[in-house]
Amino acid sequence: MIYLYVASLLLFFAAAYGLSYFIFKRKISAQIQKMLLVMRADEVALDKPADAYESSDDFFSDLERASSSLRRKYLRLKKNSNDERKAYETVFSGLKEGIVTVDQNLKIISFNTRFMQLFGWSENILGQNTYLQDIIRQPEIIESFKKIFIDSKIIKSSSEQMEIFISPLPSLDENQKWVMGVFYDLSETQKMDQIRVDFVANASHELRTPLTVIKGYSDLLLQKMKSEKNENLQMIEPIVESTQNMTLLLDDLLNLSKLENSHQIQKEPIDIQILTESILTEFDSVLSMNHKQIVCRFDAQNIFADESGLRQVLRNLIVNAIRYSGPQAPKIFVSWSQSENKIFLSVKDTGPGIPAEYQDRIFERFYRVDKGRSRNQGGSGLGLALVKHQMMNHGGKVTLKSSNAGTEFVCEFPRY
Repeated sequence: MIYLYVASLLLFFAAAYGLSYFIFKRKISAQIQKMLLVMRADEVALDKPADAYESSDDFFSDLERASSSLRRKYLRLKKNSNDERKAYETVFSGLKEGIVTVDQNLKIISFNTRFMQLFGWSENILGQNTYLQDIIRQPEIIESFKKIFIDSKIIKSSSEQMEIFISPLPSLDENQKWVMGVFYDLSETQKMDQIRVDFVANASHELRTPLTVIKGYSDLLLQKMKSEKNENLQMIEPIVESTQNMTLLLDDLLNLSKLENSHQIQKEPIDIQILTESILTEFDSVLSMNHKQIVCRFDAQNIFADESGLRQVLRNLIVNAIRYSGPQAPKIFVSWSQSENKIFLSVKDTGPGIPAEYQDRIFERFYRVDKGRSRNQGGSGLGLALVKHQMMNHGGKVTLKSSNAGTEFVCEFPRY
């Protein structure tokens, strides 16, 4: 009897445990399904979170409320992130410059519409893993992007029709580095420059014929008045002088147009000292009239350059030093030197110098620091522009060093 009672009791507890386990499992399963519903819900469904769980105060409802709150915060952050990304894309898509961001493997992270246009990138590959070398075929540009991950310095690169600035981006992860490239399209600028160059060349040619006629007749009239000792002689002299200045200006404009249109020069070995001394003989009378003296130093013997272009560079720099160094600077120093790969020409005076605010523009055409004095001295404002373009055609450059102790122009020529 006792065994039967114990067995009945055990059977009752087993049945109660099984029933409780079944009910509890169903309850947990139902609550988990509701919580999953909450976690997968979009923001609209979470506008009324009471619809997603029972309005009781039991333990599972508290979990549902917590998960609902977390989900709502996550979706809000996601929406803000998407809004910021859209704003970023809108701003950068409106830029005229192409912009791209890549990681250390040159995988493209982000870009703007202009970048796609510059390189003809089709939209059918958007969303795929795309690398910079898949889009850009110029090896020198790819190498510049690789180099910045090593040097971590801003790099300026260029191709035929583009100028590129590549800069590293700040990163919180040492193992993840990004860089940004900005591509400037120079095709339109080059087109406008060519139109300007062609206009100057055509205008100069058209002006030369009537100016030649004016100069010829004014010279004849001047000679006749001098022979007759005409009292109106002083009226014709300014005409002749102005005509001469206009002729020199047109010659400079034509020379500048030729330099800008043709980058091919004929280089040959030139004896530096012989060429310099032959040019200095042209200035004997001018140096005497201005009480100037040129001091030369030759630490280089030969240069591989275009002779007519080299003469123009040296002649214009000496003329510039004579005109603008002033009476308190009687000496002009011309020196040649060399390094392993370069030949240097320096023309230095001890005049008042060029103020710092004008130095960046000194090589612009027609630019004058002292406009009134320059015109009185006959300067056209094209001499230094001619020097700059001659140096560019030679593959070199000209730089300016100036202070109140004098001005020095330094030309760097490639040695070969």
